[in-house]
Amino acid sequence: WGRPRGSRLRNFNWETLPQDRVVGRQNIWTASLGESDRSAVHIDTSSMEELFGRREQPKNLSVRKSFRAKSPQRGGTIEVSILDSKRSMNISIFLKQFKRPVQDILEDIKQGASAAYGAEKLIELQKLLPDKEEVKKLRGFRGDRVGLSEAELFLLHLVDMPSYAERLEAMVVREEFQPRLRSLRFCLRTLTEAAHELLGCGELHTVMRLVLKAGNYMNEGGYAGSAVGFRMSSLLKLADTRANKPGMNLMHFVVMEVEKNDKKLLEFPTKLKNIKEASRMFTQEVHSELETLKRKLESLGATLSCQPDLWQQVQDFVQEAGTQLAEMGGAVATFETARRALAEFLCEDEERFSLEECCSIFNSFTHRFLRARQENEDRAELEIKRKRRERERREQEKKEKRTSIASCSHRECPMQAASLELALLRDYSNGLGRRSLRQERSTQPGALGRSHSLRPIRGAEG
Repeated sequence: WGRPRGSRLRNFNWETLPQDRVVGRQNIWTASLGESDRSAVHIDTSSMEELFGRREQPKNLSVRKSFRAKSPQRGGTIEVSILDSKRSMNISIFLKQFKRPVQDILEDIKQGASAAYGAEKLIELQKLLPDKEEVKKLRGFRGDRVGLSEAELFLLHLVDMPSYAERLEAMVVREEFQPRLRSLRFCLRTLTEAAHELLGCGELHTVMRLVLKAGNYMNEGGYAGSAVGFRMSSLLKLADTRANKPGMNLMHFVVMEVEKNDKKLLEFPTKLKNIKEASRMFTQEVHSELETLKRKLESLGATLSCQPDLWQQVQDFVQEAGTQLAEMGGAVATFETARRALAEFLCEDEERFSLEECCSIFNSFTHRFLRARQENEDRAELEIKRKRRERERREQEKKEKRTSIASCSHRECPMQAASLELALLRDYSNGLGRRSLRQERSTQPGALGRSHSLRPIRGAEG
């Protein structure tokens, strides 16, 4: 991993794979052994130690309580009396939605014309068929039919029709076969393509090997360290390993390291176009639905083949549907091959490996990866804004300081001029004072100047 680890880190609680399931086989973990140093992924261990280094804190024991809501159990069934007013009303409401005369509906059932109704309506009609007691009562009616309600008249004519239940069943099978087959074909194709995407996405494989390297560095020296691989469910635990920096976890660190290694690796979600849809499907239901369609088709053929008029109505459909079901067998085989190949590549148990569960894991991981990437970008943008505000604040402080110094200099100029003027006035005043003092001395007796005192004396002598 580079330099030895300098501090104790938080543990990444992943589920590691045994060596015998990885070593000596072609899988996602051994695929990196032939890579050159330049193409191998690297992690910033100093950053990891800063983010995930353990801090000694007092342990706070907390009790976590789990509350599991129990869904109320609804029991009991509504018992309906035979041909009572409520049942007659329900049948009348159902018939009115077709906006067709009752005789036309009965004729369509006799001819097997199902296209005008659809599978859902025909299934509802099946649920409204009379039970044994009602059939016995309807067939035993000997009164005037003119006074019967529309619902009772419909049931009365229906039970007089030979094999009415089988006719309705044939109509239902015909109408629901193609939509259900298209849905199953779409499910198998989506699941198969999702498996191929996971097998062929090299960027995803590189990201997972980076996670392996980061997890081994964090768990170094512990029971979960030196792992050769991990189970895919461990990817969902990345966000549970929190960093020392608020709002960050191991997922954010993985995204940063992926970006440092190669920004193209960040685009792996765009290559997994079918995993979201595949995560919503259930392989077991696909197999069960195919078996149901096959069983219904076989039952229909066996029931109606001994009734020439009915068999003539459904013969072409039964043969064509059988051919399409046989073709679906090839799609199932292709899906199963892709499922087993992905299970082997991910070092999972082939017999228990669920492709839709795997797709669900990678779909959640992809969603969290993209969210962590966006959060990293938002955090970096906030940091840029913070640094810009800090720089602007320092520049404003410098500007205010320069303005303060300049204003002080402007105030000192007139003060210096006034001081100079005051000094000059003081010197001038001192000079005048000395002159006046000399004048006073010259006017005092006996204090004549030389020029004034000598001239009179000289005149007297002459």
